[in-house]
Amino acid sequence: MSAGWKEFRGTGQVASEEQLAKLGLLIVDDECEIVESLGETFRGGFDILRAHSGQEALALFREHAPKLILTDQRMPEMTGLELLREIKQINPAVIAIMVTGYSDIDVVIEAINTGLVWKYVTKPWDHEELRRLVIAAARKYLQDSGMDEARYRFPGVMGC
Repeated sequence: MSAGWKEFRGTGQVASEEQLAKLGLLIVDDECEIVESLGETFRGGFDILRAHSGQEALALFREHAPKLILTDQRMPEMTGLELLREIKQINPAVIAIMVTGYSDIDVVIEAINTGLVWKYVTKPWDHEELRRLVIAAARKYLQDSGMDEARYRFPGVMGC
């Protein structure tokens, strides 16, 4: 019998680590300042994984299996679209948001139409709007997966 189950049977409450189960958020951008800024925006609400290239992001994705991806489109060696093609082959249920600083509308349309991207954001973005969008992405993942959203509420991000 696990320690969590013993505690539940004894107290009727689940341990805080289990109550505050977190979805992972992989942030990918070749600009370090952007990755750090976005990491701070979502700190405390999600388990944050930071990558500065597509290859680094793939390695982190394979190791940690985050459920949410926030990626830049324009990066050297591997674009955000190429990255998401590979990630979706591993786990098609991942919810991805693409960030682009260019008027690369054809790429964005392709990404949305092929189901690689759920939403996109243009640079510069409003941090509060982006925060709300990522929270909506988390809720979408939970709903699509048939998971109990109440299990995933944590302070400052998805309710009480």
